[in-house]
Amino acid sequence: MRIGTRAVVALLTATLSLSSAIAYGTPAVAAEDPALAALTRVVPDIVEEARTVPPTEIPEGNVQRVFSVVPDRTLRVDVSDVEIGIGIPEAAGAGNQPLPGLVTYSATQPSVAYAHQRTGQIARVLTVIKDASAPTEYRFPITAPEGSTLEVEEDDQTVIIYNEDVYLGEIDTPWAKDAAGNVVPTTYRVEGMTLIQTVDHAGAAYPVVADPALKLQCEWWKAMCRLIFSRSLTKKIYNTWLYAGAAAAVEVLKTACDKIKNGKVKLICKVAVAAGIVSFIRKIREAANKNQCFAIRAQWPGPITWGEVRKKSCSSR
Repeated sequence: MRIGTRAVVALLTATLSLSSAIAYGTPAVAAEDPALAALTRVVPDIVEEARTVPPTEIPEGNVQRVFSVVPDRTLRVDVSDVEIGIGIPEAAGAGNQPLPGLVTYSATQPSVAYAHQRTGQIARVLTVIKDASAPTEYRFPITAPEGSTLEVEEDDQTVIIYNEDVYLGEIDTPWAKDAAGNVVPTTYRVEGMTLIQTVDHAGAAYPVVADPALKLQCEWWKAMCRLIFSRSLTKKIYNTWLYAGAAAAVEVLKTACDKIKNGKVKLICKVAVAAGIVSFIRKIREAANKNQCFAIRAQWPGPITWGEVRKKSCSSR
């Protein structure tokens, strides 16, 4: 049986389309997803990352585990015994996964859509603002261990997450962008454990995309890690050393270590306790005098530790 030229071309086209669907995560589904279409237009680099970098699969245990979207639409990050999440309560429906690293949602407001991007290093909520009728304020509950707090840094609007005077992670500097590639003014504020992003999108070229992105300081795959103490704990360690001696200061440090839930961070703290205060006291004193935070930086394998003075990611409490 002879096959005509047109039939061959049609067959090749169909074959290539099927190959693309397999390689790129069913573009037919993607084409039907309006949130994905908007993201592709505004932030194609994030879409490409979601297409090619699926959620990190690491065996369970005392290690980082894959990000999971739970029924309350909270994208949770499990690292050792610490669970941190960022939720989108205004999302509606069961969600759609057009790409390996992306789940999209419609919203209770028809002029808005949402997406969760999940990779091995970041948990990102993407807000898609479709038109001028959309709200300017968006609320995201943050889940973290009991006793955690949120604080907005003045210099770049990074939101830091602390628990028991110890740094857990942060929500990166806010940004928003419109379809013409223009920066759209946006800011963060916090109310308790809720992150609130304001996006001043009046006059923008729609759609607009905004992005709260949750990052952790001490993931298990990183060779470098910092244990950061709050200003108040830094001062407490220093004042104890100053008035009660090194042994008493070590006890303050040990008490702080015992409250840490993340296994890797706790290990760094225990190494610091074993080393005693003497090797860190100069940096602790400098941090206390500058009203900044003392941090212990660790390098693997080891850990090899040394002291730092931190202004960034430093709780004012």
